Amino acid sequence: MMKATPNCMDQHVTLPPGLDLKKASFYGGGLVSNVKLGTQGGCEYAAFDYDPATETANMLTVVALRIPTPTIPITNLSRTSGIQLERVGEWILAFEPGRWHSTNETKHFVDEVQKLLEYAKAFPQNM
Repeated sequence: MMKATPNCMDQHVTLPPGLDLKKASFYGGGLVSNVKLGTQGGCEYAAFDYDPATETANMLTVVALRIPTPTIPITNLSRTSGIQLERVGEWILAFEPGRWHSTNETKHFVDEVQKLLEYAKAFPQNM
C-alpha cells in the first residue's frame, strides 16, 4: 500500500483524473489500496480500500461514482442505510464507516449506491 495522492495509488492502477480524494471530509492522509475501475449501469466508478492509518479507525471500502446529479446526494433514506455520501467535484463518494467490502461485494455496493442516488434525484434541491 502507498500513501494516497491523486496520481499514485498503487503500482498498477491509480484513481481517475479529477477525483481529488484530499477534498473528501473523511480523508486525513492514510493509505489507499486495491483500486478497481469500472462501469456499471452506464456510470463510471472507482472502488478502493482506504485505511486511515490511525489506531481508532478501521479500513473501509470507498466507491466513487462519476455522476452529475444529484447535486446533494444525502437523503433520509441514505442516512438510514448507513451509507455516507459526499460530493467531491464531479464524483460522489460513498462508504459505510468501518465496513470493508470484498471484491465480490463491490458491484452490489455500487448498485446500492446508484439506487440511493436515483432516489435523491427526485428531491427539489436536485432538480
